[in-house]
Amino acid sequence: MASILGIFLIYTAIAGGTPQVRPSQLQDHRGQVALVGKVVGPVTGDARGAGLHFRMRDVKGESSIRVVYWGSVPDMFRTGRDVSLRGKLRGDTFVGIPSTLVTKCPSKYTDKKST
Repeated sequence: MASILGIFLIYTAIAGGTPQVRPSQLQDHRGQVALVGKVVGPVTGDARGAGLHFRMRDVKGESSIRVVYWGSVPDMFRTGRDVSLRGKLRGDTFVGIPSTLVTKCPSKYTDKKST
């Protein structure tokens, strides 16, 4: 048991301790998480004002969650893009931590053509 706890502590220290979850897994987590999913529209509001509002859904699936975010927005951010955002669930809305929104490069996820 002590060895398992030791491994967990080392993993937590290396990984930063923030679990990465999809919208369908969010209800099972309390505290800060890194939410990963696909932006679904519409995207409304202002990230520097009242907040940027959108929905995120599982990349492969139908579960989705409302999101509000303040801070810098990557140039590649738009509906249909896969993103990661750290924050917490508050009620039925995921509240993002400012300046933690990251878009995933689509070229990383496409099949490479064989030559």
